[in-house]
Amino acid sequence: MIGRTPHEIWQSSLEDGETRLDRSTHVLAATSLLGGFHVMVGLTALVMMQGALTAVLPEPSAHVLASLVFGIGFVFLTIGRSELFTENFLIPVATVAAGRSTVARLLWLWGVSFALNAMGLLLFAWILTREGVITDDEALMATGSLADTLADRTVLAALLSAVVAGAIMTTFTWLAEAAESDVTRVLVALLVGFVLLAPSLNHSVLAFGEITFGILAGTAEADVVDLLRNTGLAAAGNIVGGVGFVAFTRMVQAREAMDAPAAGGETVAPRPRAR
Repeated sequence: MIGRTPHEIWQSSLEDGETRLDRSTHVLAATSLLGGFHVMVGLTALVMMQGALTAVLPEPSAHVLASLVFGIGFVFLTIGRSELFTENFLIPVATVAAGRSTVARLLWLWGVSFALNAMGLLLFAWILTREGVITDDEALMATGSLADTLADRTVLAALLSAVVAGAIMTTFTWLAEAAESDVTRVLVALLVGFVLLAPSLNHSVLAFGEITFGILAGTAEADVVDLLRNTGLAAAGNIVGGVGFVAFTRMVQAREAMDAPAAGGETVAPRPRAR
């Protein structure tokens, strides 16, 4: 098998989960605020690239190509160890399922991380949309296009898109935990960022940033009602996709690996994770 086994990933995940769930509120708030900023870095790179490409390409093609740079925000997030709401659908959930923490601590983690992610996105979207900060009109128009793509979906489409986004993001968490080097984590972050943004999947934090960006830039038809509606649908769908599909199946996989006897009847000690 290439890389670490599911059992090894599971064991390190439980230790990581205990650390996340035991953090003080001010540390969680600070890292979550930074998480919102890092997502906005990725969105800024995306709209700048999309705005430039629309001069020579149709808008759909420009958006797909520009989505390649959004993962920069996820690189900052992963290597910088900041906090994203949807990163907490696997590791802390597994820790609670293993009896090492409580549901109340998990819900507190979710609530604080989402609230501060949103505050970080709102703050930096406001800064970036002040007159003269972003001078490319095409980039500002791209913020409106991103916002309206999300806001124009029907309830069912928005919810199903969110389920897929939650599953992808939780898979990202597993892959980042499995990676044995920062180079691998960077590559995974870039790939996952593209997979989420190219089809404009309904990721609760990213979508909050996209719609807020468009509203504050004045280039979106979406309004605050659309923002709140989509945020609720996205959060619900993300939890279903992340916890219900990926986290559950990964826990089954890891526990089966833990129960399986090693060759010769001996237990194989987990290899230390590269730092």
